[in-house]
Amino acid sequence: MSNQASFFDKFSRLLEEKLGPVADFVANQKHILAMRNGVIASIPLSIVGGICLILAFPPIDPQRVTGTNFFTRFLLDWYAWASAHMAAILTPFAMTMGIMALFIAMAVGYSLSVSYKMNPLSGSILAATSFLLVAAPSQSAVLLSRIQDGMDAKGIAKLGQGVIPANFLDAKGIFTAIIVGLLAVEVARFMKAKGITIKMPDGVPPAVAATFESLFPMIANVFIFYMVSLFFQSQFAMLVPEAIMKAISPVVSAVDSAPGVFFLTVLAQLLWFMGLHGAAIVGGVAQPFWDANTLANAAAKVAGQPMEHIFTTPLWSFFICLGGSGATLAVIIMLLVSKSRQLKSTGQIALLPGLFNINEPITFGLPMVFNPILAIPFIFIEGINGVIAFYLTKFGIISPAFIIAPWTTPAPVGAFLATLDWKAGALVLIFIALDFVLYYPFFKLYEKQCLRQEHHETVNTGKVIQA
Repeated sequence: MSNQASFFDKFSRLLEEKLGPVADFVANQKHILAMRNGVIASIPLSIVGGICLILAFPPIDPQRVTGTNFFTRFLLDWYAWASAHMAAILTPFAMTMGIMALFIAMAVGYSLSVSYKMNPLSGSILAATSFLLVAAPSQSAVLLSRIQDGMDAKGIAKLGQGVIPANFLDAKGIFTAIIVGLLAVEVARFMKAKGITIKMPDGVPPAVAATFESLFPMIANVFIFYMVSLFFQSQFAMLVPEAIMKAISPVVSAVDSAPGVFFLTVLAQLLWFMGLHGAAIVGGVAQPFWDANTLANAAAKVAGQPMEHIFTTPLWSFFICLGGSGATLAVIIMLLVSKSRQLKSTGQIALLPGLFNINEPITFGLPMVFNPILAIPFIFIEGINGVIAFYLTKFGIISPAFIIAPWTTPAPVGAFLATLDWKAGALVLIFIALDFVLYYPFFKLYEKQCLRQEHHETVNTGKVIQA
């Protein structure tokens, strides 16, 4: 045991030396924090849009269902109602998830402005304006319902109205929204640092002064990003978001792959093992990719097209992190029936939070952090879950996720809501059983160690440790 402890001590020190500085940088870097906060701020919109998708797509196929029991009849009636009112049901979806990138740009600009102690409202407006210039420049369009028989081209042209195209305001524009949101605030910060702003007298109300102070940064941002937009349109016949999506497509493909799933989950768990918030650090960089994949699947579902992305936010929340980081729902079950009074007590405390994917009582109370005995399953089981779920989705056994449910939703329920596929919920239950088997030998070894410690304490103090 001493040799094993010595090995893990060296391993832990190596991780801390090599990964610690990088993890600290990622966790505290202003731009990464702004990116993470901007994406997190959009979660309520994703949930509202997800509710609309649940209502619009009942989990039933009328062509394959037979039977007239109450539940089947309810689903068939739900399907008929949704089909008849599809446009109305999906309107809130279009106004939330359908223009998600715009809100993310605003939130990123707001968050970065707060970090720099600048006016956050001005930063949010700068980011939104700049993003719209590169992602959705105004166009003229004519409603088909207004065109009458016999109209010539000039007559039709007079009916034109200014519209903002939403093609790149959804998942396809998220990365552009993040980049533009960051750059717009940086332009404003540079101008403020150089004194390129309108200074108002002290007696002017702060709100009025802030408005005039943001005027020059607004002019500069509009000029810069409009020129960039015109350049891409004239030279490449595409908008900026389309060019960015093409540029980062190799990264998106690498993330949305089985090796990508395994690498990111193992990296997150290595950080957790060191006592760092692995999910926040890895998610701060990767979550925009996961959210974009989820929203792209949602758009494909609405359009009746195949859903092409697998590594989504729900895959991480409900298939990989069962009960929290480390897939510890299985551990909670073992704790509850443990012979160790201390372990059983920990399981009782961790049960309710664990059902809602909150497992700090186990991570730091068991603990999992710097625990050499439980290190191997704690670090690798999530990756095993993720790779299995990835391939089952790829081969069409379970549906890809296209709805973002709150991460605190119990995993089997969350998996079903995210996919509207009952097999996804069943797979989570299978994962819990699999994780139980994989954790079991390591847990029993740790339990024996705890029982020996409890025995020694009882012998030395004469007091029985109570659960």
